Amino acid sequence: MRSYLREKNRRAWLVGGTVRDLVLGIEPLDIDLAVAGDPREPARRFADRIGGSFFVLSEQFGACRVVCPPAPRGEAEPACPGRTWDFVALRGSSIEEDLRARDFTVNAMAVELPGTDAVIDPLGGRADLAARRLKAAGNTAFDDDPLRLLRAVRLERESGLRADRETEQLICSRASLAARPAPERIFTEMVRLLQAPAPAGGISRLDDLGLLEPLLPEVYVLKGIGQNEYHHLDVYDHTLANMTALDRVLRGPGAFFPGQARELGRRRERAFGGAGWRSVMMFASLLHDIAKPFCRSRGDDGQVRFLGHDSLGAGMAAALLGRLNAPGEALRTVSLLVRRHMRFEGLLQQRPPSARARLRYLRATAPLSPELIMLSVSDRLSVRGRLVSTQDIEMHLELAREMMEMCFAPESAPPPRLLRGDDLIRELKLEPGPVIGRLLDRIQEEQQLGHVTTRSQALEAAARLLGKVDL
Repeated sequence: MRSYLREKNRRAWLVGGTVRDLVLGIEPLDIDLAVAGDPREPARRFADRIGGSFFVLSEQFGACRVVCPPAPRGEAEPACPGRTWDFVALRGSSIEEDLRARDFTVNAMAVELPGTDAVIDPLGGRADLAARRLKAAGNTAFDDDPLRLLRAVRLERESGLRADRETEQLICSRASLAARPAPERIFTEMVRLLQAPAPAGGISRLDDLGLLEPLLPEVYVLKGIGQNEYHHLDVYDHTLANMTALDRVLRGPGAFFPGQARELGRRRERAFGGAGWRSVMMFASLLHDIAKPFCRSRGDDGQVRFLGHDSLGAGMAAALLGRLNAPGEALRTVSLLVRRHMRFEGLLQQRPPSARARLRYLRATAPLSPELIMLSVSDRLSVRGRLVSTQDIEMHLELAREMMEMCFAPESAPPPRLLRGDDLIRELKLEPGPVIGRLLDRIQEEQQLGHVTTRSQALEAAARLLGKVDL
C-alpha cells in the first residue's frame, strides 16, 4: 500500500477507530482509511497484492472494502486472516476538515500513509481518550448521522469510555432521531452492544439517555409491569437481571455445567447470519418476556399470571427483529428461543421428571436444547420473590445440569428409525397425513427408552399407539 501511494502520488490516512485503538495500544482488527480522491483503485490494487476480496460498499459515498480471507485448509495461514480494510473518500478539502465531521473526538484522529507516525488530532481526541471521555466531535454530530446516538452507548460499553455532560445533553436532545437510520445499521449496532461486556448496562444506558423508547418501544413498555410473588422485580428490571445472569453463564459455563464446558465453548463459535451466538442469546434474554404486558391477568387466587406470553412473545420478537431487517437465521433462532423458554419450567414441575419427559423436552427444544437450558438458568437466577426458596433454585440448577449432560450424551441422540412412513401406511392401512409423523416420533421415543428394539416390535407399538387420542 505504501509503495503504491508513493508511486501514484496519492495521499491516504489511517482514521477513526483504527487510530483510537493504536493510541490505546490495541491491535486493530479492522482498518479504516481515508483516501484523497476515488478510493476504488488503491483498494483494488491492495486486494490484488494480498490476495483478498474487493467490494464496493457505497457508490454514493465512495466507500469500498477489502477482506483478507482465511487460508484454505492445509495451506499456510495468510498474514491477515479475516481482517478487513475500509477505504473511503476524504470528506472535505483536507484531513482536518474530514476529522471535524466525524462522530466523536476519540475517532477524529489520523495518521498519514506513507509518512511519519505522528497523530493528527485537531479536536483533542488523545486527551479525551486518556480521560476515558466520550465527546461529540461537534454540535451537529447526531443530526448528521443519528446512528451515532446508539453508537455512543456501544462505544461506552466496548471501550470503557463515558460521555461527558455536554455530550449526554446533546444525545438526550436528539433522542427522537434514534430510529431514523436504516434498520440494518441499527441492528448491526445492537448486535455489537449485546456482544459487549455487561449488555444489561448498555440497555439501561439507552434508557437513561432517552434512546430506549424510540429504538425498542416493546422493551420500554415493560417498565412498571408488576409480577406475582415469585418475582421481586417488575418485568423490565427482571429482563435486565436475566441478561446479567445469562452473561455470567455465557462467560463461564463451566461454573454451572462443569462436565460440558468444552462442548458449550465450541457452541460459542456458531453464527446466525449477521449475528454471533452471544448476541443471539442476549437478544433472546432481552425479548423473552416481551409479551407479558399483553398477557397479564389475575386468577381467582389473586396471583398474577402471564399465560401464553411465550408463544405471543415469539411472534413479537420476530416482528421486532424483522423491523430491524435482521438476518433470517438470527430472527428464527431468537423467536424459537422465546417460544420455548418456558418448557423447562414444565419439566421441573414433575419433580422428578420421567425419562420419557426428559426425552420429549430434548426433542421439543432441538437443536437449541443447550441454549434453552442456559436461558432457564438465567431466568431462575433472576427470580427471587417471596415464594421462591433456596431449595427451588438448587433443584432447578441440579436438573439443568442433568439435562445438559443428556444434550451431549451419545445415547441421547435419536437412534435410526426402524420404520418409515410408507411402512406404516402399508402395514397398518393408514392414509398419509400428520398422524404418520407423530407415530414415527413416538416409536423412535420408545426405541430410546429401550422398549422397542426390532421392526416387529415397532409395528406392534404403532398399532397400540393408534388407539391413543393424543399421540
